[in-house]
Amino acid sequence: MRKKNSISDFTSERDTHLLLNFRKALAVQSRISLEKAFRTASEAPAPRFWVSEQRAAIVIGRILAGDDPTLSMTPRKREMYRELYARVLTLRGLHPEASIQQLAFEAVNQPAPCAYLSWPRVRTLIYNERRRLRLERREA
Repeated sequence: MRKKNSISDFTSERDTHLLLNFRKALAVQSRISLEKAFRTASEAPAPRFWVSEQRAAIVIGRILAGDDPTLSMTPRKREMYRELYARVLTLRGLHPEASIQQLAFEAVNQPAPCAYLSWPRVRTLIYNERRRLRLERREA
């Protein structure tokens, strides 16, 4: 579980990527629908999985040990961890001597098929990023 006010190393990269996808989704629409643009941004491929390497290693390690923590997660998050687990198993076949931490690091930093975030969460992240950029422009 994430601690309140914790900041991940990839937060700015994630927010920038989501905002870019949102703007692309708006640009291709003939009739603007914000909800559709947010959904498109959340379903667009991502350059990496938006989870820390440490958290991924913990969850995947627990799955390998027989205790599946994904059962109590939201469907999108469960899908993300199952995809990471499959990738770690594939990497483990290629590198059997590597630790779970190393395999999780490599899997998390591979391109993801989607952001694995709900569209309301994407909407919040995009609005926060736009507000942050607006404040930066005013201060400059």
